[in-house]
Parts: sequence; C-alpha cells; structure tokens
Amino acid sequence: MKVQLRVNGPRGDEKVLDLCEDEEDLKRLTVLQLKKRIVRDMKIGDDIRMVFRTEILEESSLLLSYGIKHMSTIHTLLMLPGGMMGRRP
Repeated sequence: MKVQLRVNGPRGDEKVLDLCEDEEDLKRLTVLQLKKRIVRDMKIGDDIRMVFRTEILEESSLLLSYGIKHMSTIHTLLMLPGGMMGRRP
C-alpha cells in the first residue's frame, strides 16, 4: 500500500502526494526529503516551513519521530524575509 500525505500549500491549495511505497520506506524518510518533494510537486519555492499538528518540522528529523503516517496532513508556510523583532528605530 502506498503511503500518501495531504499537503496544504501556502496559497490555500491542497494536494495528496504519493510519498513512498510502504510503511517501511516511511520509517527512513526525513523532513528534508519531504520538503524537496513538496517543493517539486507543488511548484513552490523552498523558503517554506512545514507544520504537522502544532509542531514545526525540523529538516534533519525523521517523519516517524513526529508520528506522521498514511494520510496525515502537513501544512506549509511561506517564510518571508525581514524581521527586526524586538528592535525599535
């Protein structure tokens, strides 16, 4: 059985991705591998953050460590340049 994920894109679009062939393959996939797949398949820039439930996904982590499984939903957020938090002119 193929493992699929729902991905909510940064512009409100939703897509179901065929991620891998089975649960064994899923155990080896990293967040970075998922990010590359989302960027390619959804044709978006790579300046995104991914969120599962309420956690921001760290690129070096395995998907399994977040409890991601077949038909989980991943949300993507655009990372905008700028900032200056806490500084006042």
